[in-house]
Amino acid sequence: MKNKRCLVWAICLTTTFFLSACASQKRTQAVPVENLPQIGTRQAAVSKDSPDLKILIRLTKKAEDQIDSKKPQAAFATLERALGIDAQDPVLWHLMARVQMIQGNFEQAEQLARKSNLLAAHNPSLEKKNGQIIGRSLALRGMEQEAGADKPENGNRPKF
Repeated sequence: MKNKRCLVWAICLTTTFFLSACASQKRTQAVPVENLPQIGTRQAAVSKDSPDLKILIRLTKKAEDQIDSKKPQAAFATLERALGIDAQDPVLWHLMARVQMIQGNFEQAEQLARKSNLLAAHNPSLEKKNGQIIGRSLALRGMEQEAGADKPENGNRPKF
């Protein structure tokens, strides 16, 4: 009799767990192929219709103006805010490299320009600008041989 009760309880519990597991499954819809992330391409952290994009554009413009006005500390702070919105934007990292060059932090400028190149995803114009920063940084640190090897005009991509 006692074994029968245990068996009934075990069946009830098993049935309850099974039914609750089935009830909690969510049905997912298939994602169209064109909406899937593409390997080897940069995925925007901010969508085109996001309010963050407008903020990001405004911050980037403000930082460029601050760099042109020789206000590197203000530009650095502005760029830090922008990177908080989209840390995958190669232009922001390029601008950070420019700020570091202005402040005389040549090694840091080189590293930031290299990071920008990693994120640039086939943007030759930006890669060339970063190559100039890398070359100037190396030359100013007395590493002329490396500076010549890193120039994009020589057909070499910068070494990372």
